[in-house]
Amino acid sequence: MKIKFTKVQEAALSLMHEDLRFLYTVIKNIDSEESNYIPSLQPYMGVIIDGVEDWINSFNNSSKVKLDMPIFNELERQYYEKMRDSVKMWQKDYNEIYNILKKAYEESDRYFGSVCKPIAKTLKLYDIYGVDRANGIICGNTILCFYYNPLYSFEDNGEFIKTMAEIGGKYIALMGAVNEYTVNDSIKFDTKDYGGFQKSPIGNKFSDKFVLFSILCQINFLIYGVERWIKEETPTKLRFMYLLYYSLLELLPQINQKLNTAFKMDCSWESRDFRNSMAHYKLGVALKKEELVLDDLLFGLTIKYFGVSYIDVKNAITAEIENLSHQIEQYLHLK
Repeated sequence: MKIKFTKVQEAALSLMHEDLRFLYTVIKNIDSEESNYIPSLQPYMGVIIDGVEDWINSFNNSSKVKLDMPIFNELERQYYEKMRDSVKMWQKDYNEIYNILKKAYEESDRYFGSVCKPIAKTLKLYDIYGVDRANGIICGNTILCFYYNPLYSFEDNGEFIKTMAEIGGKYIALMGAVNEYTVNDSIKFDTKDYGGFQKSPIGNKFSDKFVLFSILCQINFLIYGVERWIKEETPTKLRFMYLLYYSLLELLPQINQKLNTAFKMDCSWESRDFRNSMAHYKLGVALKKEELVLDDLLFGLTIKYFGVSYIDVKNAITAEIENLSHQIEQYLHLK
């Protein structure tokens, strides 16, 4: 029996298709040996794959005719729930974020100190972590990746990660999301290691500056690795940008209070309901059939919550995020 989807369900499937198409573009164009792009992407990868699986599960539980698509086994469920949860990192209390990154930094220091030559360990002349760059602009670091990967190991665990990624590949194929977006070939991704005499672009000891540096990495990853790297307009861009924007709105006052700084973003775009709709594919919770706008990339979500089109909200959020990156760069004396 052929499955008949409602208009709202068709819209949700379209959003899933575009996000999976983005993942397919990453798979086809990113060289994992040259950059840490994919580890940096993991929180958003978790949002996509866990969200697709959750939608399929919900649909099959409520429909007589089932979608013939895989769902998580127990290990996959644990893996993707943890990966998805990492997108909420910047929603945590600032002191908790500080301690998470400090612990990861110290574990990285201990590991690389244990595998280097004794003289290098004594003089602390070994690399502690690496940063990812887009045309020389820092857009990720392996300390963040340590937290983002739910079962990260400094030892090689590539085969396990490949196994966990198989279900995402199946979703891409089954939903026909095998048409790449056009990428900006002028953006080149590479890595640079830090250690020895220069352990960081912002100081040789872990401090609040490293937390700000990590926020900057995450912002730049979205600006250069998603917004500017993908040439076409896609709802994936606003989904990722808004999740970070919403989290940082809550975090900035804590940073300002602790560091006596004045970082700011325009909070007029803050909406918990819209944030939740960016983290899930359950459009039926947010939109009624008559509220659908079929020629809008988010099918009317921005119109409902903000009264303006997708592109207006996307451009505004991107501008806020980018402006914050400039504020942090100036504070850290990186420009």
